[in-house]
Amino acid sequence: MKPNWCILLILLLTMLSFAFADDVYQGAGSKAYSFLNIDVGARAAALGGTSLLSADRLAVFSNPALLSSSTGGIAAGHNSWIGNTTRNYLAWVFGAGDFSFSLAGDFIYTGDIEMRDEATGEPLCTFSSWDTSFLLGSSIRAGIFDIGLSMKIIREKLWLETSTGMAFSAGLVVYPFENFRLAAVLANIGPKVTMADRAYDLPTAVKVGASWGFSLPYGSAEVTAKVSHEIDYETDYATGVEYSPLDWFSLRGGMHFTDECRDFTAGAGFTVSGWTLDYAFVPFDYALGASHRITLSSGF
Repeated sequence: MKPNWCILLILLLTMLSFAFADDVYQGAGSKAYSFLNIDVGARAAALGGTSLLSADRLAVFSNPALLSSSTGGIAAGHNSWIGNTTRNYLAWVFGAGDFSFSLAGDFIYTGDIEMRDEATGEPLCTFSSWDTSFLLGSSIRAGIFDIGLSMKIIREKLWLETSTGMAFSAGLVVYPFENFRLAAVLANIGPKVTMADRAYDLPTAVKVGASWGFSLPYGSAEVTAKVSHEIDYETDYATGVEYSPLDWFSLRGGMHFTDECRDFTAGAGFTVSGWTLDYAFVPFDYALGASHRITLSSGF
């Protein structure tokens, strides 16, 4: 692809990232299932949440177009999130003809949520919440493009209330020249959902990203970047760097530039006998603690 076409693609993807950016927090408090925009996978989290191009076998959660470049296999992970929240997920990637498919499940639990009706030292009671989603995704390669679609079936239980919904995402990956990729995702499109007799929109988001891989005298490296705008949150800019001095070992670091609660991220990856273990450390400000994430994956 000629360089001028690459520049036009970059400009187009950047413009898409601001499609919903009329006002910061324009829909704050009016969206359901906000967990859908939390990045999944330790590798992506360590790289500043740049999951558009670093999700590997967990691509169905963030960019289904990546399934075409992902080898078949399984991936499972655990995320120790803020407070008493934990997240566990599982994905299976397989091929069928010209298509790549993925089936996945995502389970988030928050316990010991305190309930009060006024400012008191002791709560009236405690309760818990569950967020469960099941995903199906597919991707196909067409020349320099990978195109993917995914569907999520979602169920949320918060104390005595429950809600069920459906969301769709569309992704694109472009390979303009060797070792360079561009990506764009329109995430979480779908009908309103109802919780406690009130209708909520889905947390629709527009995300664009790029990655560049290159060789070094000792090993190889890849730089990733992402611009993400959620319809009920401010635009987030993030980047990550992965350095692999050995085939079986990688060091990672990243940065969120506009997130009010977090900035730097770090992690590492190890591969032994076909199994890869990834770890990410994501500290939060305002005494929120830190998130520790682990993902184990294997190809076949």
